[in-house]
Amino acid sequence: MAEDASKSMRRDVIVPSIWADFYDATSIPAAVRTGDTLRLTGHTGEDADGSYPAGAEDQIRGTFRNIAVTLAAAGAGWSNVVEINSYHVGYRQQAEAVMAVAAEFLEPPYPAWTAVGITELFLPEALVEINCVAIVPAPSQ
Repeated sequence: MAEDASKSMRRDVIVPSIWADFYDATSIPAAVRTGDTLRLTGHTGEDADGSYPAGAEDQIRGTFRNIAVTLAAAGAGWSNVVEINSYHVGYRQQAEAVMAVAAEFLEPPYPAWTAVGITELFLPEALVEINCVAIVPAPSQ
């Protein structure tokens, strides 16, 4: 029984290659898995070269793509996501684009989602940040 408890409390970090430089600089992983629960750190919509597209829709799409990379690194996909929290600089101007881009990635049953308008993010170029929680059953042995 103690072994089962220690397995459920084990924390594994997920650091896909797109996150490696940030992890090296901050020690913050892209995600942490505990048991069947995968919690993703807030992701933003930068391109592979680290630059941010000028438009909110492109950043939202990039954010969803970057999250997909982290989910895949953990053996998951968007269908495993049960909760999303998103933070938007100028949410009202982004609301239509958020829903359009989300429809490119999400399928029913949709995860619970809280979207919040904010005044700024860590990097001034970033217009959106999204974190989420996924349920990822351990592979069968």
